[in-house]
Amino acid sequence: MTRLTDHERKQFAYKSIFLIGLTLAFIIFLLSFGFKLIINGSLFINQLANGSKNSPDGIKSEQALTSILVDPPPSATSSSSLLVTGSTVNFDAVEIYLNAEKITEGPVVGDIFSEEITGLEKGENRIYVIAKSKKSKDTKKSPEFTVLLKTEKPKLEVSQPNDNTKTNKQEIKIEGKTDKETYIKVNGQPVVVDSQGAFQTLLKLNDGDNSIEIIAEDIVGNQEKKTLKVTYSKDD
Repeated sequence: MTRLTDHERKQFAYKSIFLIGLTLAFIIFLLSFGFKLIINGSLFINQLANGSKNSPDGIKSEQALTSILVDPPPSATSSSSLLVTGSTVNFDAVEIYLNAEKITEGPVVGDIFSEEITGLEKGENRIYVIAKSKKSKDTKKSPEFTVLLKTEKPKLEVSQPNDNTKTNKQEIKIEGKTDKETYIKVNGQPVVVDSQGAFQTLLKLNDGDNSIEIIAEDIVGNQEKKTLKVTYSKDD
């Protein structure tokens, strides 16, 4: 009985020491990490609750996805008016600015906006759009676009032939000069224009009077025309 009693006492002591050690380890863990986890968890739940109260959709306004996309306007135009179109996300109105001045304001319908602006000035015009919302103070500005307004006809100088020329050569040279980035057509056929605006081509003539139409057209469609008469006769 004595040995059995001693063995049971030792087993009880080992179990007691193990339980005490486990309890101390749990207390240390709780002091080091447990309270932080509990506090952080409480804060997270509180933020979720406050976020739901601040926004009818359960999402904070500053976290809502917003964007504005403006369809790129033409780089150049011959008209003083321009249609500005595009789309937005989570905005209901747009303001359109021309050369840093607010020109017009319009609604966004089904995430789409379309507004015509007027008053473009000769030369370069800077255009951008600001999207805004009635539900919040959030705004977003689009990239800035540059549109060139050209209303003057392009230059067209024909150095040869002269009007009312008479010749016995069936092929004649057409030569002249225009502005850069301008297209030339002679009797409807395109002619190469070099980087300085010079052009030349050969044209086959018919017997008798020939009407030669030369058209210069710039990148926005402004045109200048000249019509020459050249008479071809083998006997001349």
